[in-house]
Amino acid sequence: MGRLASRGSWRDISVRLAVGLAFADASIVVLALPQIVGQFDTTISKVVWVIMAYNIAVVLGVVAFLPFANRIGARVALLAGLGLFGLASIGCGVAESLRVLVAFRGLQGLGGALLLCASLPVLAASSKPGLHPTATWAAAAALGAAIGPAAGGVLTQLFDWRAIFLAQAPAAALAAAAVWAAHVDSSHPVLEHDAPRRGSLRVGAANVALALLSAGLIGALFLVVILLIDVWQLDPLGAAGVVSAIPIATYLVERAARGRSPIDLGAAGAVLLALGLGVIALLPDRQVVWMLLALLVCGAGLGLAFPTLSAAALNASGSPTVRAGRTVAARETGLVIGLLVLTPIFVHDLEAVPKKAIPEVAGAIFGTPLPTPLKVELGARLLATYDQTPQAQLPDLGPPFSAVSAKASAPERAQLAALRTNLDSTVETKVTRSFRRSLVVSALFALLVLPVLALELAQRRRRPAGTDDAAGRSPEPEFG
Repeated sequence: MGRLASRGSWRDISVRLAVGLAFADASIVVLALPQIVGQFDTTISKVVWVIMAYNIAVVLGVVAFLPFANRIGARVALLAGLGLFGLASIGCGVAESLRVLVAFRGLQGLGGALLLCASLPVLAASSKPGLHPTATWAAAAALGAAIGPAAGGVLTQLFDWRAIFLAQAPAAALAAAAVWAAHVDSSHPVLEHDAPRRGSLRVGAANVALALLSAGLIGALFLVVILLIDVWQLDPLGAAGVVSAIPIATYLVERAARGRSPIDLGAAGAVLLALGLGVIALLPDRQVVWMLLALLVCGAGLGLAFPTLSAAALNASGSPTVRAGRTVAARETGLVIGLLVLTPIFVHDLEAVPKKAIPEVAGAIFGTPLPTPLKVELGARLLATYDQTPQAQLPDLGPPFSAVSAKASAPERAQLAALRTNLDSTVETKVTRSFRRSLVVSALFALLVLPVLALELAQRRRRPAGTDDAAGRSPEPEFG
């Protein structure tokens, strides 16, 4: 008996690992993007498809799979999804071009769609009485999304960006082995349907709110990472340490907030996420401590809102597979919308930085008491460096200053050193502030959750007594 219980525990842990892995995969690659940009000689505008291909494939995979879900069976679909996800991870890890990498990311997304849809019924079929598989599934999803960037940063620092994908394959294999060893009948899983309570949230509103919250998360899980690595020049491990504030706060707050009103928690979480993003948007330059505090606030918002809205979205009619599929599609659609809206803003503002910085840089150069030939040569070399700098990265001012310093006298070299320090600070400040508009838009996405929840609260108060707040009907046990 103990052996069976142990086997069931390992299976449940493995299924949670699979859910966390699939949700983390949308963000785990973010800290590796600068390396990918350099290795494939591309731009942030193009490399963002490494993220978006996965999100889009998950949505399309869910839409394609759900009509056939009852014929295939959850356990078979989960194993197939884990297999495809693991094999595609290996393909991503050995890809030699951006096009191939994006193609394998799409295959990863299809595998992720299968495993995310099938994982909920498997959890429901094996859960003990009194446990809530929807809450377990939602918590695993929130923690996976939050921990992705930090995990990716550690792997990138210790190895390189390929390790992010290659490490996912054995994790998927472990989860598949545990599911295969535990013969669970998931053809008719019992899944709870919550009784109405104060602040209950209908499924449609929960999914819309979840999509908007996910769009806002692009600011914390994507823009902040680019800022830390490419602008503030933190190494991947250092950036991982900073963004680890998100999963830490998510974990602590999620456990403390269980069982409360989804409308209250969703609204509070959205406000905290927007507040954290707003603080980051106002940072004038490199201020790591303030960034850490702001990300703790973002993580607290994620811990309040994401699991609660996910659980409310799962509290729907239909089979567990369909419930999970709809929730996954809403979340991934939000991420795609966030990337589609924010990437052009982010790229445009970055490309405008030289126009804003060059007059100030030129003024600093020609205001320095250096011989005119040295000033002219330095200005020309700096312009060439600007033109050759990859998108979203700070220009390396070292080579231009080194070349000019070789021709200067000792006093002139001292003046050049002081000038370089001044210019480094000026350029970093300009680039940091170029993130401001896109971070504000991210915060606005999060705040759009509030009118959705307010409208839902107003409609709930107008509903006749005795109807189910979650699905618009009287509550009853739900069988898949």
